[in-house]
Amino acid sequence: MFGNFAPTVILFLIARDPARSGIANRLEATPQISIEGSKYDDLLEWLRSNGGEINEKIKIQQSSQGCGYGAYVTSPVAEDELLFSVPRKSCLTLDAATSDEKFGKAFTNLIEKAGPGGNTVVMAGYMAKEYLLLQEDLKNGRETTRRWGPYFQTLPWKRGVNNQEHILFWTDDKIEELLEGSMCYNEAKSLREEVALATKIMNSIVGKSIRAARGEEVDEGGFSWPWEAKPPAPESVPDGFAEAVTGAFVCLLTRAFQDGEGDEEKLVPMLDMLQHSDRPNVRHAMRKVDGTVEVRARCSIEPNMELFNQYRSEEEESMPFSRFFTRFGFVPGITEDMENLLRDKSSIFYPQKAEI
Repeated sequence: MFGNFAPTVILFLIARDPARSGIANRLEATPQISIEGSKYDDLLEWLRSNGGEINEKIKIQQSSQGCGYGAYVTSPVAEDELLFSVPRKSCLTLDAATSDEKFGKAFTNLIEKAGPGGNTVVMAGYMAKEYLLLQEDLKNGRETTRRWGPYFQTLPWKRGVNNQEHILFWTDDKIEELLEGSMCYNEAKSLREEVALATKIMNSIVGKSIRAARGEEVDEGGFSWPWEAKPPAPESVPDGFAEAVTGAFVCLLTRAFQDGEGDEEKLVPMLDMLQHSDRPNVRHAMRKVDGTVEVRARCSIEPNMELFNQYRSEEEESMPFSRFFTRFGFVPGITEDMENLLRDKSSIFYPQKAEI
């Protein structure tokens, strides 16, 4: 799964979220922004309204790991008991993007031209569009009907939301200051360049619709007399679009689960907020008959215990720490401050010369 970058835009998605990991060590400068607990109540209600099953013993509250929220049980749970299920229609999949009423065809054409790397670009662009339209509804006091509204309001779109850290959120100056000369540097630069390219590509597809929804003047082309013809102006990027695409990429990189047997990935609401542990007490699987994701107790669970999931540990163990940090914003098992390690030229991040 972790190979060289393709010539075009390609990203590597993995089911891992630094905002959920108890062993994640954040940079000291990360701003702390907590999501309101009521947003998770809305998430549960949204899942139920879409056919999801939520065990009455489930409760969402501040995680015991000190990083955002987690799910707990209020009563004893038996081994293999269903904790919750997420219908496929509530999972954010590539199909959801390519079936978009207005842009589905354009998204599909992009994937056909770009190959597998286009999957991530399309999902990020679709998410950014939906997120900004949702924000527009909320800003104007409109009752939103956006499909992903309750879910999107629990995601870390900005640096520091529920302790979310990622190199995609850093400034160029911070990249140069902390990563130049490290084993992270080239990959971090490449990843950021690909996100910038994705922003440009997706703006050409969805940018006008976002500006139109905001009541901004949009040049739709149309008839003009020959003497009125003007060279096409570059597409302006709507305010907040680049940041929204970046946030979408961070969500996908840190939260996505494999969708079936192919290369596609998906976001699974609620499952993606569970904290990580090498000794998980839950397991999850997708029902082949309808694509519903079921989350069950791996063992008996005592009251007031937090639910923990495990995320592809075999891949984590084979992944260099420097790449893990570039992808997820932390290094598993390291308790020392990451910024200090970078400034001290730690062997985790910098190649060391052998002593003679």
